[in-house]
Amino acid sequence: MTHRKVLVVDDERGVRESIRILLKGQYDVTLAVNGRDAIAKFPQVRPDVVLLDLRLGDMHGIEVLQHIKSQDPNVEVILVTAYASLETARKALHLGAFDYLTKPYDLHELQQMVRLGIERREKTRRESRILETYQHDLTTLRQEVESAKSRISKHVRDTIFALLTGLEMRDAYSGQHSMAVLWLVDHFAQFLGLPPEDRTRLKRAALVHDLGKIGIPEDILNKPEPLSGNDLLAMQTHPILSAELIATVGALSDLAPIVRAHHERWDGQGYPDKLAGEQIPWEAQILAICDAVHAMSGDRCYRARLPESTIRRELISQRGRQFKPECVDMMLASTLIREIYQAEDAGTMVLTPQQIRQVLDDTPELDDEDLGEMPPLAQQVARLSLRGG
Repeated sequence: MTHRKVLVVDDERGVRESIRILLKGQYDVTLAVNGRDAIAKFPQVRPDVVLLDLRLGDMHGIEVLQHIKSQDPNVEVILVTAYASLETARKALHLGAFDYLTKPYDLHELQQMVRLGIERREKTRRESRILETYQHDLTTLRQEVESAKSRISKHVRDTIFALLTGLEMRDAYSGQHSMAVLWLVDHFAQFLGLPPEDRTRLKRAALVHDLGKIGIPEDILNKPEPLSGNDLLAMQTHPILSAELIATVGALSDLAPIVRAHHERWDGQGYPDKLAGEQIPWEAQILAICDAVHAMSGDRCYRARLPESTIRRELISQRGRQFKPECVDMMLASTLIREIYQAEDAGTMVLTPQQIRQVLDDTPELDDEDLGEMPPLAQQVARLSLRGG
């Protein structure tokens, strides 16, 4: 049977030996002749209880107490002294001593106190093991939850990818439009000098902003003339449907307010919530103008694409009405209206399935080495105006 360990620290040989004889058979007893000897033996012995005389020949017992507590905060220390004082007792207990005895002490009382110290040490060990088990179980549970969340998010993102594919199959324009808006918001965000994390949010919002059109009847989506009446009201529900779909996806849910607001107008006459001015999320303001630019620059089922000059005139006419004035100014200051025709004709806006998954999964940015640096003036206006600074 392995006995619990007791370290006896006293500079009087007779005291040390009497304690050793008293405790032998019950505990493994190690003797230390002074403070330095105790400090040297402590890491080798790793005692459960230390009987420590306060007045040692080489150093004060309080110093020894501090040292061994720094090595093992849970070791139980019983101070033994012939010169006890209230202040000493307070200091010792404050430093973690279990209790103290006054010389001359009763041997039975010493035995009892050592036993209580051992019991407290055992209790501490049990509680530590229980706590370690809880912590291990908690860590395991957290890992399992994170793994489950990852699997669920992946399944839902796969579902969204399938819905995007299905939307493109039902309405080729909507699928191509989402990728074109993604291309445009990413290039516009770079022109504005927005940080990578904002570019990623805008790209993801652009990719899913029209996802709700999966719930719009196909005859409305492909109607060969501008919509009016009930058809227009039905079409105007697609931002709500898009937001509701992505709100169920943890990795994309923060995009729901952006997607819901991408048809709001600066003058408050948009839909679905009649937001106005800075009530509209700043990302939705960028998404809205990019959405509109591609809607005008692309072929629609009811008209051919518009020339660059017409788009510029339309943006100017909607400055402060449909769009935030600074958004219009920055779009006109860029070359993107011209470049979008070139990109669309070259097919560079079409993303592969892997690239689409990268956007949904928030993986590193897609390479794009063809863009120059943004003009300093544009950076200043973007940071102060577009983000409400």
